[in-house]
Amino acid sequence: MSDKNVLRQHSARSLVSLYTVIIGVSLTFGIAGLIDPKAGLSSISVSAIKLFLAYLATLFPFYHGALRHLDDAYFENPISVDKRGILIVDFCLLFLHALGFVVLSVLLKLPIDFAHVLLTILTIDVIWGFITYFGSEGKKSFNATLKWALLNFFAVGLGTCYLAVNGILFAAGKVPTGMHVVILVFALFRTVLDYIICGSFYFPREPEPAKD
Repeated sequence: MSDKNVLRQHSARSLVSLYTVIIGVSLTFGIAGLIDPKAGLSSISVSAIKLFLAYLATLFPFYHGALRHLDDAYFENPISVDKRGILIVDFCLLFLHALGFVVLSVLLKLPIDFAHVLLTILTIDVIWGFITYFGSEGKKSFNATLKWALLNFFAVGLGTCYLAVNGILFAAGKVPTGMHVVILVFALFRTVLDYIICGSFYFPREPEPAKD
């Protein structure tokens, strides 16, 4: 293994550590936002629980996917990211992902703001996916990063249409009836599609032993 790949692996490990810490902070804020310490469990609202579940439904595949991407790109197939600058893109945009989840976790009682931040996170993923796919060297295939980019591109489009139709796109307004449920269903459906489309990447099979 070249010295360059070793250095990239060290950087990737640092990114994993940083990403994990920020996601942990995000989870802490999310749980704290559900419960008012002075009022206790009685302060938990059904609407906040719905947004918390939507938050978790989005957080889990993003965290899982980020770690799988870093393992695949820098440890399993390091030649795939041999082009200069891809590590910087991974570092910057995954860092923005993590910060986005911190912001999302404190908006459990503000569904309109929550929806805008959720779409922003998905948009960051679209940008990251296309840059990573077209900026990587090696054989181009319909890999997980491109699938994520396309899936989230359509998800952002669908979510944007919903906000626009209800007159709350980039604007304050009355919370539409059932918006908490819509956000939860949207997040769950996106995650289910994600794991269906990219299942082989999330859960790779061990290579079959070579036959004699």
